[in-house]
Amino acid sequence: MMMMMTATISDLAQQAHRDLAQRLGDALPAGWRAAYDAHPRHLFLPDRVWVRIEEPLDRAADPDRWLAYAYSDDSVITQLHDGAACSEHGYPISSSCSMPAVAFTMLGHLDPQRGDRILEIGTGTGWTAALLAHQLGDDQVVSVEVDPVVADTARGNLTRAGRRVLVVTGEGAEGYPPGAPYDRVIATCSVHTVPYAWVTQTRPGGVILTPWGSTFENSALLRLTVDHRGAAVGSIVDWATFMRLRTQRPVIPAEPEDFDTIADRGRTNVDLADLLGEHARFGIGLRVPDCRLSWDLGEDGYLSTLWLLAPDSWASVHDTTVRQTGARRLFDEVINAYSWWQHAGRPHRDHYGVTVTAEGQQVWLDDPARP
Repeated sequence: MMMMMTATISDLAQQAHRDLAQRLGDALPAGWRAAYDAHPRHLFLPDRVWVRIEEPLDRAADPDRWLAYAYSDDSVITQLHDGAACSEHGYPISSSCSMPAVAFTMLGHLDPQRGDRILEIGTGTGWTAALLAHQLGDDQVVSVEVDPVVADTARGNLTRAGRRVLVVTGEGAEGYPPGAPYDRVIATCSVHTVPYAWVTQTRPGGVILTPWGSTFENSALLRLTVDHRGAAVGSIVDWATFMRLRTQRPVIPAEPEDFDTIADRGRTNVDLADLLGEHARFGIGLRVPDCRLSWDLGEDGYLSTLWLLAPDSWASVHDTTVRQTGARRLFDEVINAYSWWQHAGRPHRDHYGVTVTAEGQQVWLDDPARP
């Protein structure tokens, strides 16, 4: 009976694997189909995953739903709270298996060539590392994972898949100097500041591909090319929303309990729908540092209260009433940034670029000479 059940599950997995490939369509480039077929996604997932933070899904309890989730075009949550039992420890979602369409979009932008040496930042389940190793060879891929438990699990997944990728337990911001130089660096976590160590470990002409963005709007995919001067220059090529590199996580508390009492009041007639548009949010975030955007929804499902949260300042907007308190006037900063974005021609996200040097990171609009 157990052998028959295993065969049935295998057949179902194969069909789910084919169905996902069909749904992905052009998002799964022809050149990556063999790698996809060689590494079925469900083999890289743990028996317990989470559909949402509050909703665990166990393979033994509901194998059909587990398999459907494994082959959805969605990210699969594989760890909460940095693996701690206490929900107050770490960030709510701390590891996952990337959304397949996004994973293959990123691999397309990375564009690795035969003979390239790859550094991956953020091993996660090991699925992306396996795809890269299939294309380039096991010894051409190095993957760095900060979480020891996640790293060990990925090693097991890769071994069972027949891959011998070097998985290093370490800080992703430091890269892995012993394996340098690399032709391509790919991060499966987001940064607000590109670590210069990634630049120094990449050959001139090499590429760094990383999710990137501000605390306010973390939704860009940045592609940089390293030059002979030791600088990396490039622009936003797509959207991508990933968890932060752990050493760059913002620490931003909720508003104080007596916020309504201590906050100053004002009024605004700003069009919040326009201000909260994705391109406006992106531009605002570049000029309002360390500010997290949040909102409450009313019973009708529409925006009720807009929140702006910083380590030492808080603001809210409800209807036309503005409340602000703390060291900064966050809503005033946001309005000033919104006005800048409008006067700059309401640029879309892909008009921005970044230059990274030993002296730091500079963001520019349309041209590196226009910071």
